[in-house]
Amino acid sequence: MPEPPPADNKINEAAVIITSHNYGRYLADAIESVLAQTVNPKEIIVVDDFSTDETKEQAVKYSDKGVKYIYGEWHNAGEARNAGLKNSTAQFLVFLDADDVLHPEFIRCGLNALKNNPSAAIAYTDHQCFGKDSFRYRAPDPFDWERFDTENHFNSSDMVRREALLQAKGWSTSNLHHIDWITWRRILRLGWKAVKSNGLFFYRKHGSNMFPTLKEKASYAQRSGFLELPATLFIPLSGRKWAWPLTAKFLENQTLPHERIHLVIMDTSQDAEFGKIVREWLSGSDYPKITYLRETVGVKGLADQFRGDHSDDAARACSLIYNRFAHMCDTALALFLEDDVLPPLDAYERLIRNFDVKVISVSGTYMHRNRNSPVAWKISPSGFPEDINIGKGVAPVSGNGFGCLAARGAFIKHAVFHDGPPFRNFDQNFYNSLDPAKRYQALIDWDCLCRHYRSPDDYAFPQTQTAHSLAC
Repeated sequence: MPEPPPADNKINEAAVIITSHNYGRYLADAIESVLAQTVNPKEIIVVDDFSTDETKEQAVKYSDKGVKYIYGEWHNAGEARNAGLKNSTAQFLVFLDADDVLHPEFIRCGLNALKNNPSAAIAYTDHQCFGKDSFRYRAPDPFDWERFDTENHFNSSDMVRREALLQAKGWSTSNLHHIDWITWRRILRLGWKAVKSNGLFFYRKHGSNMFPTLKEKASYAQRSGFLELPATLFIPLSGRKWAWPLTAKFLENQTLPHERIHLVIMDTSQDAEFGKIVREWLSGSDYPKITYLRETVGVKGLADQFRGDHSDDAARACSLIYNRFAHMCDTALALFLEDDVLPPLDAYERLIRNFDVKVISVSGTYMHRNRNSPVAWKISPSGFPEDINIGKGVAPVSGNGFGCLAARGAFIKHAVFHDGPPFRNFDQNFYNSLDPAKRYQALIDWDCLCRHYRSPDDYAFPQTQTAHSLAC
């Protein structure tokens, strides 16, 4: 049964913005598909980004049908789309690349999806490939946050609510990442939702499509924006006054751009003097966004109590700490540092570069303070975590501690950290909760060597043949 028309069908609230860079040979097909819509758009705008072909000639042929033509020299798809945004007024927007076309019902279905869901900003669709390749991609319904977080499945042409796009400051304009994916991420990070539309988008496959070219030239960490987007660095502080100067010095000198980082400090010390020292340092730091939290998670000094007597209390405290943070994590990447772990200054940049589609987290290497094994494990044939030996390079593990870690923020935000069965540690339960059918990976960089301090002058340090310099 076809969908009913939008309740206010007499008001054409959609604009279609067609961007072209030397796609004049395809432009007429794109325009004709817009003119054939069962709900006519309020505006049709062709944005010509420094084309040297017949783009202008093709566009002006349709001026008597209300097609507006804009020319600029942006050399950037995001800038061209933002020019169309600036020159449009409609509440709902479709950004169509000139080599693609829309199904006649595309606008009607998109309007229905968004008007029936006022908290939704993006109406995504299936798409049908044609040209050099032919197949139908069926997008998940409802929205699958795990799939979207690991690999973009939205199209640039998906209908978007104007207000949400403006809140996200328009289209991303970087040439280093997947601008569609990053723009949709920005919108969803603001709290807007994505819903599936019954519309259909036709994606032309030819020799010069943008995304395959980007995929060949850029790493996953670049395409996903992990090397450019804001990240959250979470540090729970237990009140070790001797360790704080080491942590502070690391924060001052670590190489991931400070302006990108939301620094979240959770002070569980229950020590007013210690808290004052930390806050004074924070007030003078160059991190532009800082959150300082005070939490009581157990008895004072719990972190340095003998684990045999207080293991249950410590496990419970850790679960509380990470649940508290998970609730507020809103960035694509979550970075973790424990207050007795000291990584190399370039640790987070190095870890981030190792992400790929199925990688959930990448850890640095640090040893248990009281036994000669890394804080990482594999699952034994009997189904329980067991210690592993230090390896080489970057390798998969079943899981690892959170002492020096880069992880996908969405997976942290959706996690429930607990110290109950099957294991008694929050980190082991976190990795155990990942769906094995999806074959997610936890990686460890065996060459990213961290000190794990027992006291100001005593620390555990991995002994490897390929030790990476720990510059402090």
